[in-house]
Amino acid sequence: MNNSSDDLNATQALNRKQRLKGLMEANRDIQNRLTVQSVEDTLNELSNVVKKSDIIHGEGNVTDRAEHTSEVTRDVQLLKMNHELMSKVFQQSSLMGSFSEQIYQNAIRQTVARQGDDDWKPFTDVACAIARTARAKSTMLGSYKVELKERVAKERQQRKKAEQAEEKRPERVDKLQRHNKGAEKLNIVHKQLVEMFKNNGNEPIPYYQLIIDPKKFMNTVENAFQIAFLVRDNRLAIETGPDNYPHVRLVHSGEVNAVKETTQAICTLNLEKCREMIVFYEIHHPMLIIESNEGE
Repeated sequence: MNNSSDDLNATQALNRKQRLKGLMEANRDIQNRLTVQSVEDTLNELSNVVKKSDIIHGEGNVTDRAEHTSEVTRDVQLLKMNHELMSKVFQQSSLMGSFSEQIYQNAIRQTVARQGDDDWKPFTDVACAIARTARAKSTMLGSYKVELKERVAKERQQRKKAEQAEEKRPERVDKLQRHNKGAEKLNIVHKQLVEMFKNNGNEPIPYYQLIIDPKKFMNTVENAFQIAFLVRDNRLAIETGPDNYPHVRLVHSGEVNAVKETTQAICTLNLEKCREMIVFYEIHHPMLIIESNEGE
């Protein structure tokens, strides 16, 4: 009986997870049509997504979610996407003139004003009726923050030179054939990327899907650095994709000649972000493989 019950719970959890994924896709579709449809239509569609999400959230129990944490992660991701979409709608309506801050402020004043005194009880009643308790927990593993920018790479290279270490980052990607460990790693990554983009029809690849190793966080960090070096040398470009996350693409020869300098950027990469992206992109295996040469 216990096995049958466990199988049923697992099936139900998988069903909820798939429905949540469908709602996330619906949210992205709404975002893509944000500028071509009315604010009213957008809000109606977003409201429908939220209502369906609430129905899914009401199914199952705490024990089910404790055993199927990926469902909870996806639920949180959808909630975040809904809030971000609502923010975009708010901004768009403000720019279009359909929203007036002054009218909104006056409406609040009329709601709370009671014979010269402010009475916030009406707002409290509304908030209590629709709000849900948010449960949060912190990890004991801590987090790693990796800042990817040119200054960090230069400082690292200077320290390596001072210590007369073998490994250093090459000045240009066209010198990748130099026989040092740093260049060899970058060469491996570059060759893999060229093959990946070729197999992908030269379409951009999601950044987090590209760098994350779901089993080893330090491999993820290493991949992030190698991608940063290639971007710095105008061989890769990172742009916002249709899912509002960074996507990586190859830089065309014409762009290399036209762009003399690249802009600096800071990317925060930690365990929590990796877990979120592993669920979001359903990452089971790393795309980039950097072989270890430490034993040589």
